[in-house]
Amino acid sequence: MTVTVAHAVPRKPTEERAAVIRTQLAAILVSDSFSSSKRCQDFLEFVVEHALAGDYESLTERFLGVELFGRAVDYETATDSIVRVRANDVRRRLAQYYSSNRSAPARIDLIAGGYIPEFHWSSDDVVEPAMGFTAMSSATMRPEVRAVTDAEPRVELGTRARTLLGGGAVAAAILVAALMGWTRFHRSNLDRFWQPVIEAPGAPVLNLPTTDTIQLALDPMRTLNSLNQLKPGDTLNLRHEDVIGYHDWHVSMPVLQATLSVSLALERRDKVPLVRIGTDMRRDELRGHPIIAIGSFSNPWIEQSVSGLRFTFDRGDSDREPPRIRDAQNPNRVWSLPHTYPEPQTKDYAIVTRTFDPVTHEPFVSLAGLHSFGNQIAGEFVAQESSWNEVARRAPAGWEKMNMQILLETNIVGTTPSSPRIVDVYFWK
Repeated sequence: MTVTVAHAVPRKPTEERAAVIRTQLAAILVSDSFSSSKRCQDFLEFVVEHALAGDYESLTERFLGVELFGRAVDYETATDSIVRVRANDVRRRLAQYYSSNRSAPARIDLIAGGYIPEFHWSSDDVVEPAMGFTAMSSATMRPEVRAVTDAEPRVELGTRARTLLGGGAVAAAILVAALMGWTRFHRSNLDRFWQPVIEAPGAPVLNLPTTDTIQLALDPMRTLNSLNQLKPGDTLNLRHEDVIGYHDWHVSMPVLQATLSVSLALERRDKVPLVRIGTDMRRDELRGHPIIAIGSFSNPWIEQSVSGLRFTFDRGDSDREPPRIRDAQNPNRVWSLPHTYPEPQTKDYAIVTRTFDPVTHEPFVSLAGLHSFGNQIAGEFVAQESSWNEVARRAPAGWEKMNMQILLETNIVGTTPSSPRIVDVYFWK
């Protein structure tokens, strides 16, 4: 007997089998497992079509980041995990689909650690790895044994050799299964923070702070525009009716930055938030929707929800005192701003809070800055993986299901805040 081993050679599925895969792909994309995520649909369709075309070289993290997610060609794949996160989500959804479609005519797998799909057919259990390995049926997934002439050398496989081969295959299968299980169920620390929001049935609501915006009525506005220049000490006589309220649709640039950071973090987890202004929603309309509120004194939702917790905002005892953050457990710990507008601001603080309704257990997240820049760093903090690795090191076991507050500090140069520093963390049930 002689032993021959299958060699790694490029091989595309036949046209007939490619047609079966495309039919299976169409069924997967409209299934309950994938229909809720356009990004996952696009990802799976993209890698499958490239694999069916034999274009395996393009299925790299960088190429997918550029083509599917609009990243720059030279973007940092080490710090931007969008492709890895989406691939893990696709693997999870594929496993969910096939758990209820075991008799599907073909199977598409995305093995952990890569982005090249693997194809299987249930009719003869053939595997077509898009990596380019020669496909073998289940009957030939071992060294081929065939009859030979007397002129050929004979190789006998003893019992020990067969046992080692079988044991190696079992060990490899166990390792692959373990890696796939780890990929499916492992969550980053940032995922653990967002988990209650993601698992809520309703779309999250991003609640932005209100603004006190006024404008002049038409006649005094014309008068003001007709003046060439106002000098210091000049006055413009206005009546009460000359000043009118304006639509509450304005946000500052730091609040906008926070909104974009949070929206991107949620979108990466297949949650598209609804956006509302602070006073433009009622709690009875939001049952089942987790709320993510931005702002401090300018957002009534945060003032109500953070009041009474350990870290709270305090306007001060008089107009001359600056606003501050107090530690209810230690009155000597107070954080305030050395400078505010119109002086250049050099520092800001923020509180990231996540609580659960004691009755409905719905999560409420507040991202509140002492000043506007604090809102920005709070929004960026809950969108960065690295931020939460330090939080997890300070946190007790099971922290992802607990109430929490995180006090942050940032230095500001011009209008640019630095990466926030964690001042303190607090968890409670």
